[in-house]
Formats: sequence, C-alpha cells, structure tokens
Amino acid sequence: MHSRKSKSITGKRKQVGSNVTRVIKPQKTRRIIRRFHHLINKRQSICKFLCLKENLDDSNEEKNDKIIRLSIKGNVRLGKYYEDGKSQSFNDAMESQLLRLHSLIKNESKSKDTSDLAVMYTLLGYIMNQINKLGGLETYQIASQNGQLKERGGDTSKLLEKWIRSSFENRPGVMALEIGSLSSGNRISRCALFRKVVRIDLEEHEGVIKQDFMERPLPRNENDKFDLISCSLVLNFVKNHRDRGAMCHRMVKFLKPQGYIFIVLPQACVTHSRYCDKTLLQNLLGSIGLIMLNSHQSNKLYYCLYQLQVVPPQPSSFSKRIKVNDGPGLNNFGITL
Repeated sequence: MHSRKSKSITGKRKQVGSNVTRVIKPQKTRRIIRRFHHLINKRQSICKFLCLKENLDDSNEEKNDKIIRLSIKGNVRLGKYYEDGKSQSFNDAMESQLLRLHSLIKNESKSKDTSDLAVMYTLLGYIMNQINKLGGLETYQIASQNGQLKERGGDTSKLLEKWIRSSFENRPGVMALEIGSLSSGNRISRCALFRKVVRIDLEEHEGVIKQDFMERPLPRNENDKFDLISCSLVLNFVKNHRDRGAMCHRMVKFLKPQGYIFIVLPQACVTHSRYCDKTLLQNLLGSIGLIMLNSHQSNKLYYCLYQLQVVPPQPSSFSKRIKVNDGPGLNNFGITL
C-alpha cells in the first residue's frame, strides 16, 4: 500500500529514489519567484555600490560568497559586519533597510566612509543568508517550472500561441529560440507551429541547453536566425539597464526579416518603475526596428509581441535612463540602448 506521503499535491504519485523531483506548492510558487527577484536585485545594487572587482554569478552562491569575502580580505571589521548579516534571520528592520536601499545608496555614495560600508556589508550578508534559505537558483527554477505546469495555468507561451498561430500555421521550416527556457513541455514546444525550438538557459535541464544568450555565437547567415524569439521573464533578471539594452540589440541580430520577439515582464516593471512604462518600452524597442503588434497586462505580468520591421542605425535618444515616474515604493527597472 502506498503511503499518503508518496503523493504530490496534484494527487499523482511521486517517484521514489535518487531522481525524485521537488514539488513546491502552487500558492508558494509566485512568492518564491518574487522574493528571489527582490533579493537578487538588491544584491546587484549593493555590489555596484561597493565596486566589487568580480561580478557575482546567480547560479553559484558558494562562488559569490568567496568573491565577497575576497573584497574584504584583511578588513576584520567589515568581515564581522558581513558575518553579522549572514547570521540574521528574517526581520523587519533588515527588510525595511532593503526597501530603502535606493535612498541609502543615493545618500551614501558621496562619502563611502567605513560606516556606510558597514551597513552595506551587513545587508549583503543578510541577503546571502536569505537566498541560501530559499534554496538558491535551483529553488527559483523549480518554482518557475511548477508555475508553467498546465494544471496550474502558468505557461506564459499560451498567449503567444494565440497571437502567432495565424502567421505561422501554414509556414514550413519555422524556427524559434526560447531564452531562459525552463521546460520542454510548454506551449511553444508543443503547439506544432515550429520545425525546431532551440531552448537555452543558464542551467542545463531536460530538453534545455546550458547557454548564456549573450555568449551565443552570432548568426553566420539567415539559416542561423530565428522566426521567433521568446524572452519570458528574462529581461527583468538581467543585472542592469545597459545590459538589458544590449540584450535587446542582440535579439534583433538573431531575428529573420519580419521575425517576432515575445517579451514577458513582471507587471511592476512597467507600472511601478521610475525609469520604464509601457509607452517608453514601446518607443525604445521601436527605435531598434521592433513594432508592437499585441500586448496584454494581467494582475502580475505584462506580455507583448513585437515584429522586426526595419533595422535603423544605432539609436541615441535612449542612451540614458529617463525618469517617467517618481515617488516612494517604486523600483528602478529600466533599459538603455
């Protein structure tokens, strides 16, 4: 007889043995994803303020800890503050400081004295501990995969299929590139519109190639390009506004003429950002030849479909961040070209 514990939350029996797949309850999935994004973004801001010599790797927390420790090597006092932060469990005081991080950095960037560094290394230690308690990138990816399961209604490519079916269903040899792919079983892979779907992600999993899109070799000819690029919940995870712009430029280079780009962002990126809203995003992408065909805003996400029309020369009007909103509680998501 099977025990009750051998069943997953969907009622299906879980495999017993070394290949057991971790299951995260649906009600926790979105909370984990949002928390992970929040911590990673705050950590990036602190590391930029501290001018660490080496960039952190979101897929390797052990390496990140070594990089941070190397930055304070020989400074016993800052090392103590970092360890103090790592020893703290979730608490309102630290969370409040993280929410005010933008103001803290703005006020302290002029001085950068020892007390400023102490605060930042304490917060950095706290963030490292919180990421570790979440389970790191592995837990984030499992949460994202669970969110895409059909029975949980979380596959962002379902809307994409609806938008592109009439354009692709009678075209042979159509190819797609899915950046940040977490599953080979989502709609983009199963809709039968594509001869081939190339799936890449920073971590290798079943049916997905381990590859950083920014390091993918540029197309040698039209055969190496794609009719569709899906970039769902990826741009918001790129480290800064310049790198996001570089990624947008690079996606255009991988598109065939009249090709499509599907972008999904957390709704807050276009509704609660100081440096981005839907109009600015549309104008910015338009400056690199992408024309918006469809968009949709749900309670949590913003979906948009663009088509490559022309490839203009290097734009200059979006080389700096433009403040479109101001006030407390806003995030700093933005894109510059």
